[in-house]
Amino acid sequence: MIGSSISHYKIVAKLGEGGMGVVYKAEDTKLERTVALKFLAQHLLNDEEAKERFLREAKAAAALDHPNICTVHEIDEVDGKTFIVMAFLEGESLEERITQGPLSLKDSLDIARQAADGLEAAHEKGIFHRDIKPANIMVDAKGRATVMDFGLARLTEASRLTKFDTAMGTVAYMSPEQAQGMEVDSRSDLWSLGCVLYEMVCGQRPFQGQYDQALLYEIVHQEPAALTGLRTGVPVELELLTSKCLAKDRDDRYQHASEASVDLRTLGEKLKSGRSTILRTAPMTGAVPVPMTAAQTVNPAEALPPGAVIVQQKGQRILQGLAALFALAFLSVTTIHFTEVAPDQPLRRFSFVPPPDLNATPIYAGLAISPNGGHLAFTTVGADGGLWVQDLDQNEPRYLAGTDGARLPFWSPDSEYIVFAAGSELRKISVQGGASGLVCSLPSTQFYHGAWSPDGESIVFASAGGSATGSLFEVPAQGGTPEELIVPADVGETSPSASRPAFVSSGRDRILVFTVGGAGASTMYAKNLDTGQTAALGLGDRPIYSAATGHLIYQSERNAYDLWARPFSPETLEFTGPAFPLRQNARQPSLAHDGTLAFLDGSGSTGAVTLVWRDRAGTLLEVVGQPQPTMFQPALSPDGQRVAVTSMESGDIDIWVHDLVRSTKTRLTFDPGSEGIPTWSAYGDEIAYRLQGADGSSLRSTAADGTGEPAVLVESPTLLRNPSWSRDGRYLVYEEVNPETGRDIRYLQIETDGSASEPVTFLASPTAERAPKLSPDGRFVAYASNESGRPEIYVRPFPEGTGRRQVSVNGGVKARWSSDGTELYYVQGSALMAVSVSTGQGVTLGQPQQLFESPELAFGASATSYDVSADGQRFIMVAPVEDDDEDAAPPKIRVVQNWYEEFRDREHE
Repeated sequence: MIGSSISHYKIVAKLGEGGMGVVYKAEDTKLERTVALKFLAQHLLNDEEAKERFLREAKAAAALDHPNICTVHEIDEVDGKTFIVMAFLEGESLEERITQGPLSLKDSLDIARQAADGLEAAHEKGIFHRDIKPANIMVDAKGRATVMDFGLARLTEASRLTKFDTAMGTVAYMSPEQAQGMEVDSRSDLWSLGCVLYEMVCGQRPFQGQYDQALLYEIVHQEPAALTGLRTGVPVELELLTSKCLAKDRDDRYQHASEASVDLRTLGEKLKSGRSTILRTAPMTGAVPVPMTAAQTVNPAEALPPGAVIVQQKGQRILQGLAALFALAFLSVTTIHFTEVAPDQPLRRFSFVPPPDLNATPIYAGLAISPNGGHLAFTTVGADGGLWVQDLDQNEPRYLAGTDGARLPFWSPDSEYIVFAAGSELRKISVQGGASGLVCSLPSTQFYHGAWSPDGESIVFASAGGSATGSLFEVPAQGGTPEELIVPADVGETSPSASRPAFVSSGRDRILVFTVGGAGASTMYAKNLDTGQTAALGLGDRPIYSAATGHLIYQSERNAYDLWARPFSPETLEFTGPAFPLRQNARQPSLAHDGTLAFLDGSGSTGAVTLVWRDRAGTLLEVVGQPQPTMFQPALSPDGQRVAVTSMESGDIDIWVHDLVRSTKTRLTFDPGSEGIPTWSAYGDEIAYRLQGADGSSLRSTAADGTGEPAVLVESPTLLRNPSWSRDGRYLVYEEVNPETGRDIRYLQIETDGSASEPVTFLASPTAERAPKLSPDGRFVAYASNESGRPEIYVRPFPEGTGRRQVSVNGGVKARWSSDGTELYYVQGSALMAVSVSTGQGVTLGQPQQLFESPELAFGASATSYDVSADGQRFIMVAPVEDDDEDAAPPKIRVVQNWYEEFRDREHE
C-alpha cells in the first residue's frame, strides 16, 4: 500500500503490524500533517466481532483527550477497508527501548508515571485498556510517554462483546484475574503497568514462563524475583511500589492510577534529592562461576541515606520511619577474634554456580560459609554426591572424598574443619580433605543442623529424641556421647520440634539461638547456656548472629525466603532496635565473622514441587498432578486416582487433593489453623487430618469431595498427629505428643453415625512412639519408637497392644503397609526399605531390603514422605519441578562481603 492513497491520506511507510491490524505512516493532504493509519487486519474484515472491537478502539480513544494518550482524529471505511486515523508519534516504542537494556531509574519512574496519568484519564471515563505492555507505550526524544492501542479496551457502560471467561491481552502482562477469565477493572491495568515498570528497571519480565500455560501459572501462583536482587541501587520504595502493583489480590493493589502516579512522582523526587533507601544487590550474572577478580565493588559514597524501611503488617507492606539503631560492642573469644567492619571497606558482591559438568544435584540446604569468610561448603546428591568446598578465591569447587551422603554441613570456629551428618552419624573432616572422623552416633537419622561452640569445646545439634521430633543435643567436639540439652518444653513450647541452633559469639557466655516449631509457626529463642536465661524473640526462622555488626539475621515467618536484620543485645537477649529488610528471596543464609553473608538466590526458582511415580528401583516413571509450592505428606486414595497432600499454596497450611486422572488440584480445608497429615478412609469417601490451632489440636474428618462440614473426632490441648484409619472404618489410630507424658499412641472407635468414642491408650511408655499405621486386616500397628536409643520400626498386635516385633535393623521411620499386608516399607536415612511380612500365626518378618535412595525421603521426622500403590510396585513421592529449558542457569550462591555497609548510615538518622 506504500505510495497509494486512501481518502485524503497518502501512505508513506509501514510502521508495524499486530494481531488486529496494520499501522502505516501517512500524509493528511487536507490538513498537511503526518498521521498514523491503523487498518483492520485483512483476515478479520469478515469477522463482525473483531470489526466491532476494532471500531470500539476508536470510540474509546476518541473520548479521551490527554497528553499521555494517543489522539484519534477520525474513523473511516473506504473500498471495504476500515481504518482509524491517529496522531503520528515521533520516537520509539518502549519495547524497543528495553531491548537495548534496562532504563535508568529516573526514566523508568518518569515513563511509568506518565502512563499512570494517561490511564487515570481513561479510567475516569470508564475505559480500561486491558493490554498495557511496552509495545503499546511510545516514548519520544523529549521523554514524553504516550499510551497507545485501546483495541482491547472495554467501556464499562457498553454491552459485553466478550465473555468474562475469555482471557484478553498479552499473556506476559495479564493480571491474575485476566489469566483466570474473571472480570477486569482499572486495577488490572495497574497490574500490567507494574509488569512494565519491573521490565524497565531490570530488563526482564517479572514472569518468565516459556509457554502460555506456564506463564499463566506463574502469574496466578508465583511471586516475581525481587528487583533488589536483580539490580544494584534499587530503592526500597521502588520495590514496595512495584510489589503493590503486582499484588495477586487486586484489593491489595493501588486502587486508582492517581495513587500510583503520586508515589512514582514522589520517589522520582527522592532519587534526585538523595532521600531514597537503597538496597544494593548484585545484578544477575550468567550461568558460569564469577571469580573474585570479577567481583563488583560498590563505592560506599554512592549510598543514599534511607528514608524508610519495609514492615510486614497483615500481609501488606507499609513504610515506617526507621528509628535509630544501636551499635553493640563485641569481644574476642579464645579461638576467634572478631574485628568490626571498617566503614572504608567496600561492599563487594559476587556469585557462583557449580560447573555445568558436575554430575550431581546441589542440595543447598547444606550451604555454609566458613567463619573466616574464605570458604563455602555445600552438599550434592547423585554420581558425584557428597560434600564440596568452594574456596572464594578460586573458580572451581573441590570435592571432599569419602563424604557420600553428607548433609547440612557446619564449620569449626577456626574454619579448619567441617562437620556434617551422614546416615545416623555426625562426622567431621578437614577443609583440605582426607579421612573423616566420627563425632558421635546421632540419636536419630533425622538431623536438623548443628553449630560448633565459639570456644571450640562442644557441638550442639538438633535431632529427634526423647519426646520431641527435634531436641537440641550437646556432644564434646572431640567426640563422645551426646546428651539432650534443650527440648521445646524447656522453653514453654508444646511444639515437638526444636531446630537450627546457632551460637551468638559475644565473647563471654555461651549463648544459643534456635527455632521452635514448624512451617507457618516458628518462634525464635535465645538461651544463655551458662546462666540459664531464656528469651522468646518472636516469629521467624534460621536466626544467625552477625558478631561484626551486632545484628540478628533471620528469615521472615510470613515469607520464609525474605531475610531481615535487627540489632540484638547478647547481654540482655533482647532486640535493641527495629528490624529492616536485608534481602528478598534469600534461602539458606550463612554468615562469617567478618560480615560476609552467603545465601542461595531464590529469585530464579519458583520453589514448586510436583508429584512423581517411582518404581521399586527408584526410577522416575511419571510426573503427575500439578506443581504446587511446599507440598508434602502425600497420601494415595484407595483407588489410586487421587492424592491428598499438605501445602502452603494458600498462605496457610491446608489439605489439597490432586486428581491424577484429570490432572487437577482442589483445596479441601479452609480453617485458619494448620491442617495437615491426611489419611483416607477405606472407601476413599472421607479424609481424616490434623488441625493445629493456637489452643491445641484436633483430629477431624471431611468428605473427600469437599461437601459438608468437617466432623471433629477428638480435641486436645496437646499435639495430635499422624492419624491412620482402619480398613473397616471402625478405628482411627493416632499419635499424641504431651510435654509431660511424652509421645504416645491412642485410638478412637468410630461409630456408624460417624461419632467417635473417648480416646483409648494403645501404647504409652517413657520413650517416644510415633506415626502409627494400621495393617490392612486391622490386626497390627506398625510404628516408630526410640526405645533402643534411636528410632526403629516395630509391630504390635491391635487392639490389645501386648508384645512387639522389631522390623528395622539400622534405624527406621515412616512405616507404610502394602495393600495386602504382606510387605512393610520404611525410611532409613534417605533410603526406602522393604520387609516381607506374614501374619498367619503371629508375625513373621523377612530381612530388610533396600529398594532405592532419594533425598526427598529424608524430609520430615515422622509424617510420611511417600505412599505406595495397591500392587506395591510404584511409590508416589514429591520431587522438585525440573526446568524444561536445557539452557536454564542453575541456582546461584550469592556472596556479599561487608553486608552491613549499605545499611550503616541508618544508625545515624
